[in-house]
Amino acid sequence: MQYVIGLLFVAGSAFMTWKVTQLWRDADLVEPFMATFSFMPFGKEVKRGEIRSLALTALSLWGVTVLLFLGLWDVDITGPLTVLFAVALVTVLLCLLCEASVVLFNAPKFVVPPHMRADLGVLAARRANRAGGARRT
Repeated sequence: MQYVIGLLFVAGSAFMTWKVTQLWRDADLVEPFMATFSFMPFGKEVKRGEIRSLALTALSLWGVTVLLFLGLWDVDITGPLTVLFAVALVTVLLCLLCEASVVLFNAPKFVVPPHMRADLGVLAARRANRAGGARRT
């Protein structure tokens, strides 16, 4: 049963990688992706930021998958497995940090789909909305 969970993680990671590849190639997919994030109780800017960071989400899923399989094998993590464990863990942690940066600031640009690189991050978008709203009143 444990390996079924591991295989599900592999399948999920592969599926997410495939969807991210589609998103990078086709700007028209942003709105359908936005619709799939309708469960999030945050504003449109945060949802769009999450979509911008999907490549990082896919990469971190692969890191979690590696960590999961290392746990399922139940072996001593020594030698090359220690390096694999460290790389996977650092990958997941860096991806989480970069995801927050992409959502809030839309940086670093190289991890954002090309057609979304001109977007404002959540903080800049909210600041622009406040400044625009202040002028209207």
